Amino acid sequence: MQEELIEWLEGQEYWRRNKGRDHVFICQDPNALYKVIDRVRNAVLLVSDFGRLRADQASLVKDVILPYSHRINKYNGEIGVENRPSLLFFMGNRFRKEGGKIRDTLFQILEGEKDVFIKHGTQSRESRRMATQGMHSSKFCLHPAGDTPSACRLFDAIVSLCIPVIVSDYIELPFEDVIDYKKIAVFVATSSAVQPGYLTSLLRRISTERILQYQQELKMVKRYFEYEDPNGTPIEIWRQVSSKLPLIKLMINRDKRLARSQDDPDCSCICTRQNRTAAAR
Repeated sequence: MQEELIEWLEGQEYWRRNKGRDHVFICQDPNALYKVIDRVRNAVLLVSDFGRLRADQASLVKDVILPYSHRINKYNGEIGVENRPSLLFFMGNRFRKEGGKIRDTLFQILEGEKDVFIKHGTQSRESRRMATQGMHSSKFCLHPAGDTPSACRLFDAIVSLCIPVIVSDYIELPFEDVIDYKKIAVFVATSSAVQPGYLTSLLRRISTERILQYQQELKMVKRYFEYEDPNGTPIEIWRQVSSKLPLIKLMINRDKRLARSQDDPDCSCICTRQNRTAAAR
């Protein structure tokens, strides 16, 4: 199906005139268009992260990072710690591939820790109910890498006003031109997080005043992660896409004047042969 779609698209006048640079593809699932990604890499790709994409297929220069749609009910209460007795919450698949292998290590370290709720779980109505209750009653929510660096759990935490604790060294985050994630999340290097006692000790040292500051910032930005909000995710995505227009025009005009062989691959961002040669060294 993917190949048939692209073969049809490549035959269209509007695709051929600018080699697809003025097209937009939604590729939020990590496996979306994986069979034909090299044939659409000139286009603007809307992705959740770059976990399964090469540097010559996607980049922050030309593409847009999307948030996953949150799967649990958002928190509508006020900021505070009185109704959040748990220190740290995580519920999700314990065993993942690639960067997600850290999850099993974190389970071993955190199981049995006081005020920490960590549980293996898969997608179901009951799991979502438990996750809603857990995130709404915890100060911090753990976000380790999965099969790819990002997951919907991060955005569940944000709309729950549960401060994300991000243990994912290669994560890319949406809308970073308007959101300072250091104000709403705690970032921990994987190498530090796997040291017994490090994570909980770090979180216990964060004062109530600082927790309230995190929560206030989360409350201010959570609309960016709500697809149903008229001023939320969709309008922000298209603002991001529109910001790519000068680059798209630049690359279209650049393509027209470059003299290169048919076999020389197009560059998916602004670069030169000299840059590629230097990088190879």
